[in-house]
Amino acid sequence: MKKHILALLFPIVGLYGTAPLASTIDFPSDSVYVTSSDEVKRFLAQRYMLTGLVNESVSTSLVSTQYRFYQGFNNAIACSSSVVVTVDKNTKEVIQIYTHLLSESECQSAKDDNRAIDLNTPEQTYAPFVAAGSPKTIVTTTFNVFDPDPLTALEDTTLEYSDVISSAAYSLYSGVEVTEVEGIRYLENSRVRAVDVRAFDIDGDGVLESDISQQGIITSASDFTIERDIKDYGNKNTQFLDTMAFYHIDKSVQYLQQLGFDIFSEPVQFDAFFGNKDNSTAYSSQNVIVFGNGVSADAEDADVILHELAHMINFSLVKRWRDGDTGAIGEGLGDYWAASSRYRTNKTFQPEIVFSWDGVNTSKISTRILNDTEARYVPGISYPAHVVRNGTNADQLWSTPLFQVLKLAIAEHGERVHEHIDRIIWEGIAALGGGVTMPDAALSIVKAAERLYPQSNYSDLFVKQFKAYNILTNTVVFYAPQFLMVKDEKATIPLDIYNISGKSIHKFTGSFEQSDDVISFNVGAFGNSFSQKKQQATITVKVPDSTQCGEAFTLNAETVTDFNNQQVPTQDEYSIPFVICTPKLTHIPKVENSALIDATSTEGGLGGNKIGVKSYLLTLSDTAVLNNDFSVSLHIKHKRMSDLKVTLTPPIGDREITLLAYENIQQDEFNQQLMSRFNQEVNRLKGESLEGTWTLKVTDRAVGESGELVSWGIANISGYTKPETTKDNSNRSGGGSLGWLSLLVLVVIKLRETLIKNR
Repeated sequence: MKKHILALLFPIVGLYGTAPLASTIDFPSDSVYVTSSDEVKRFLAQRYMLTGLVNESVSTSLVSTQYRFYQGFNNAIACSSSVVVTVDKNTKEVIQIYTHLLSESECQSAKDDNRAIDLNTPEQTYAPFVAAGSPKTIVTTTFNVFDPDPLTALEDTTLEYSDVISSAAYSLYSGVEVTEVEGIRYLENSRVRAVDVRAFDIDGDGVLESDISQQGIITSASDFTIERDIKDYGNKNTQFLDTMAFYHIDKSVQYLQQLGFDIFSEPVQFDAFFGNKDNSTAYSSQNVIVFGNGVSADAEDADVILHELAHMINFSLVKRWRDGDTGAIGEGLGDYWAASSRYRTNKTFQPEIVFSWDGVNTSKISTRILNDTEARYVPGISYPAHVVRNGTNADQLWSTPLFQVLKLAIAEHGERVHEHIDRIIWEGIAALGGGVTMPDAALSIVKAAERLYPQSNYSDLFVKQFKAYNILTNTVVFYAPQFLMVKDEKATIPLDIYNISGKSIHKFTGSFEQSDDVISFNVGAFGNSFSQKKQQATITVKVPDSTQCGEAFTLNAETVTDFNNQQVPTQDEYSIPFVICTPKLTHIPKVENSALIDATSTEGGLGGNKIGVKSYLLTLSDTAVLNNDFSVSLHIKHKRMSDLKVTLTPPIGDREITLLAYENIQQDEFNQQLMSRFNQEVNRLKGESLEGTWTLKVTDRAVGESGELVSWGIANISGYTKPETTKDNSNRSGGGSLGWLSLLVLVVIKLRETLIKNR
């Protein structure tokens, strides 16, 4: 029996090497059924050669059971060592395996979070009365809160923290469960509990630091309907803040239970007035969320409250959520959970902004968005929380595709599917462990969508969005000449093929609808190293004799990628576009041969950098108007094209047309005619006069690579001529997930990942 890829990477878990080992997510191709942790361990030892594992826990989600293990050496629990085997809850079939295996040396300094905390709890306050025989009962009461915040409720972006807030900004809710003892009501029920942190070992040095903002336990003889007055906070009268946090956490936990996730064995504890820092934090090991009171009180904003609750949900589903991309994923999940909540009642006023209130009343003066269209995932770099990666906030890179799927699904199927998308996301997260990367998490969510709602298109929506941000990619990408020469109804096409899967391919096969050619590569030639990731092939395709110069021609391809003999192969479909013959331009492109400006590193901030920007001018005296057939010429050389955004501004007006936007181009040269008939962005220039000065701007947002603008221009197309050669490697268009680098309207990429069962 041939060994699984994990066996090739990690021969025996008990024999630990010194090199770091990456996380992987895997889907067995044949059926294996297990009913206990011991059976799972035997399966891992026999199939994957994984031994020396220690049982951690068995958890259940909506449709799955997760068997969790860690490696059997010191501190393996404290570090993010993880093996998670996900099993169908009904059939008991193994459906997913997640591993994040570490060398023993990597875990030597790891420590569990054993920080101590001193809490004042409601039970301590009413305990003497209960001990004396007074009943402890659950009663319902009325709450007065911001939902989600005053700025959003009033739709007033001029509102400031120091303003007196209109009564119209508040929402009154009845039927909220609280605990009553001796006629006094406490903010506590089976789901959530208000506490007061008296002291906390914040820095882990074993010393308890006193909380200078101790407000005591908030109580009421009737309702919790006080309005907010920031002067009260200075006197530690924080009933409104406690009411806000209690209500929104309670409501969200109930919704989570409605989704099917009853994951909190104890009430979620919170302190709504903790310290004087402009920050809030969820402490999983101590089961408490603390809300800061720096420039503003964080608990005045429901987005902050729900963001922190999402961390607690995340930590409950995956106990050791650390390392890998977990920082940015966790922050993105928090932002999504807050935005998802507000989207149920607010779909028009700033739905894609979180922290609308607290974010503009802080020392940072910043909100976060869930429509960061320029965010792109770059394999091989880390994504901790709150950092800039490749020019954008890493937190937004994860929250944006999640929220866009929610919007698309609701727009297509109605409000009833809101719960479906929320379920899918948490179900996908539940199957993961420590050290997870964004592609791993994305694939787990896609598979959760397939399991939970097999008759829906939700998995397709997630795949499309994750691919738009380069979090998921096809296994390979094709590059070919943009223009074809046809002779006797045939064209010979050279292909550059890149492995962009992030791992070695055991076998890759591609067949083409209009050709009898089949290309095939094995792992010896098509690996993931720099020298092996690119392969070349030549195919001959049949082109209908009726095809005229200037017409589009699409080459359809189907591929199967097998990463090893026992993992489910991935099947993709591609449409690779071409234009028959070469366009004749009314103006020759301007030669620049000009060095671009690389981004530069900066200190502080969001781990960021300063973008490099360079503009180029082109003055034309031609009074002709851009007609139905025109083109923008662009020739750039750069070792990392994903660093670049290229825009074009016409002589009149302030419209800025995007030509390239941080595309995941594998080649280090882009030489294209961006033709109006096939490019929505370029077509927006139709009707503009050529006369005047055009401006091309090239923005570099990532440090470390530089490049050159070779030439550029804009012109009408006066006709077409057959190219002299078909092997124009500098003028290749991209197939696969990019089409002509996502620029051609005619490209329809089906992009499906099909599970092929070898039973």
